[in-house]
Amino acid sequence: MKSYVLDASSLLRFVEDETGAARIEELLNQARTGDARLILSAVNWGEVYYVMARTRSEGEAANYSLKFRSLPVEILDADGRRAESAGLFHERFNVPYADSFAGSLTEDESAVLVTADYDFKSAADAIAVEFLPTKKKPSPRPKAGKHSR
Repeated sequence: MKSYVLDASSLLRFVEDETGAARIEELLNQARTGDARLILSAVNWGEVYYVMARTRSEGEAANYSLKFRSLPVEILDADGRRAESAGLFHERFNVPYADSFAGSLTEDESAVLVTADYDFKSAADAIAVEFLPTKKKPSPRPKAGKHSR
């Protein structure tokens, strides 16, 4: 069974139904049938929770947390050993420290990191990384002028 590590960016794409959400849904379906293992660091879950509380509300973040618990995703604690591993990953690849928890977890679990965070390009030779597509930029609105209505 193949293991995948989700980071905050990939999970937020799923939550917000943005580009790449279908891939996360596909992985969730594989995990439900036992064909994949999905892993998330508690640190990265904290990032998702924080963003939801900030952009939506604390109540919505709490409600989503309850729903999230029913998904086939293992949240692994960030104990001292994982913090040290993340620190080394941060030192070696210069990715943001919180992201280093996902990166080091990927390394420790011989998994594939699924991310929308292109900071992980620096580690792509050391760990397996599946980058979600970049977000589509909204089309610019035509400027009002004498030829547009």
